[in-house]
Amino acid sequence: MSESVKKCTVCGGELEQSKSSYAMGSHLFADRIHVDIYTCPQCGHVELFAAKPELVNCPQCGTPHPANEKCPICALDTVLDGKYGR
Repeated sequence: MSESVKKCTVCGGELEQSKSSYAMGSHLFADRIHVDIYTCPQCGHVELFAAKPELVNCPQCGTPHPANEKCPICALDTVLDGKYGR
């Protein structure tokens, strides 16, 4: 099933996807969201759409996280020199 064409809400031009599953917000835990970023080549308008990133389980701790990112739990544990605790 192909995705429908997205139209610019400003000029009506056809939007082009610039980024897929871009993380926005805090880079740790629940307040982070992922968006697909689309731009209009005609007028330069940018629109965001909610993305559904592919999740994988961390092989170290089992925490699910987006496939194109490092595990936030293991990263925090590394930064805190193992003092985070699991």
